Amino acid sequence: MVCDGTRSFVIEELEGLGITYSTFKSGVIDLVEDLSRADRKRLDLSMQQYGLELKFSESDIISRIRHAFLNR
Repeated sequence: MVCDGTRSFVIEELEGLGITYSTFKSGVIDLVEDLSRADRKRLDLSMQQYGLELKFSESDIISRIRHAFLNR
């Protein structure tokens, strides 16, 4: 669960970094598209300043591996 203040902050940071998302429920953000390594790093650094941590689901990582394999 995420408090309204944290939720607002995260949304503001996402928008400031130009990262689009479709939903933000119960502390889980569904991104519209995959983040580049640079975007992930920028978002992670932004969140760390406030004691927040990024976590990506295993299905996201598996999906990336599958996508990379199929598109080589």
